[in-house]
Amino acid sequence: MDESTTTGSEDEATRLARAKDFANEKYSEASDAVKNQYNRVREQVEDIDFGEISDQVRNYVRSNPGKALLISVGAGFIIGLLLRRSDDED
Repeated sequence: MDESTTTGSEDEATRLARAKDFANEKYSEASDAVKNQYNRVREQVEDIDFGEISDQVRNYVRSNPGKALLISVGAGFIIGLLLRRSDDED
C-alpha cells in the first residue's frame, strides 16, 4: 500500500477526531449555559408571589374598570388575529 495514502487517511482520521472533540466541547458548553439559564429563571419564578400579583390586578380592575375592559378587549382582539386562519388556506 502506498505510504501517502496511509498518511492521508491518518490525517483525515485525526482531523475527524479533532472535529468530533470540538463539537463535543461546544455541545457541553451550550448545555451548561442552558442549564444555568434555566436554573436562574426557575429561581426567579419561585420568588414570585402570584397571590400578591393577583391581588394587585384585582385592585387595579376595581379602581379602573374602563381601562381594564379596554385592555382585555384589545388583548382578545390581538390574540384573535394571531389565531385566526388565513383565507388563503381554504
